[in-house]
Amino acid sequence: MSFSSFHSLVVGANRPVGHFLTRTLAEQNLSYKSLGLEQRERMGVMGQGKPFFVLVPSLFHSDDYQHIPYWLEQAREQDVPVIFLSSLTVFTGPSDDVWKEDDEAFSEQPLAQDLLALEGMVREHPRHIILRTGQGFSLMADDFASRLLNQIRDDQKLTVDMQRRFSPTPSDDVADVLLAILKQVACCDDLWGTYHFCGVEAASSYAFAEALLAEAGQYENLTDVELGSEEGATMPAVWVPQGDTTHLFYTFGIKPKPWRKGLSRLVRRYYRSEEEAV
Repeated sequence: MSFSSFHSLVVGANRPVGHFLTRTLAEQNLSYKSLGLEQRERMGVMGQGKPFFVLVPSLFHSDDYQHIPYWLEQAREQDVPVIFLSSLTVFTGPSDDVWKEDDEAFSEQPLAQDLLALEGMVREHPRHIILRTGQGFSLMADDFASRLLNQIRDDQKLTVDMQRRFSPTPSDDVADVLLAILKQVACCDDLWGTYHFCGVEAASSYAFAEALLAEAGQYENLTDVELGSEEGATMPAVWVPQGDTTHLFYTFGIKPKPWRKGLSRLVRRYYRSEEEAV
C-alpha cells in the first residue's frame, strides 16, 4: 500500500456510504480500517498516518445511532478528529425550504432529536466535521429507492405523492464528498464545522419514481407498470428536506452532483450485482 498522509477508521463500513467509501479508499491505495458500529474494539496508539474516525451510520438502521457515543469516547481518548455523517432530517417545515448550516428550525421528531443530541456530542471535539446529507439512496438498504423498486415489481399500479419535494442523494456521491473532505482536513486545520450536501435538483416522490422506473426498465420488463400521482400517496418513510450546499462548495470546492447520474449508476450496479448472485 502506498503512503498516505491520513489513516481512516471507517466505522460503519458495512453500511452503504461506508461500503462505497472503503471501496474508493482501496482503489486509491489510501490507508484505512473497516469497522462495524456494533464492534467494541478499543483502539491502541495509531501511528500509521494521521488518523481520523469516520462515523457513517445509516438513517435506515436506527440502531446504528446508539453506538456513536462509544466511538466518540474512543476518539476523545486518542485525541483523534471525528467526521460524523448526519442528516438534513433534523429540520422541519415546508418541503420547498432549503436549509443552511446556521438555521435552527429543528424537527421535534425523535430521530431528529437523537441526531441533534449526537451532533452536540461531536461538537465537543475541537476537530470535527458534521456532514448533513439529503434523502440518501443506494438500492442496498431499506431506503426509498429500494422500497419503490420492490413495489414497482410487485404492483402493476403504483400511486406516488407529487407534492412534497426532497433532494435525492446517491450514497456513492456522499462517500466521494467524505473522501474529498478527508484529503483536505488532513492538510489544513481550519476547516472544521458543519456542512450540508445533497443531490442537485429537488424532486417529488413521483418524479423520483418516474426516473427510477425509466432506469430499471432498461434491465427488466416493466412496461405494464402504471405510475400514478396523488397528494399524500407513497413517499419516503423517513423524510429528509433539502439543504443549501454553498458552504461546502466555497470551503472545499466540492461541486454540486446531479442525482440522476447517480441513480443511473446505482441502478446499473444493482442489476449487475443481481446477475453475479445468480
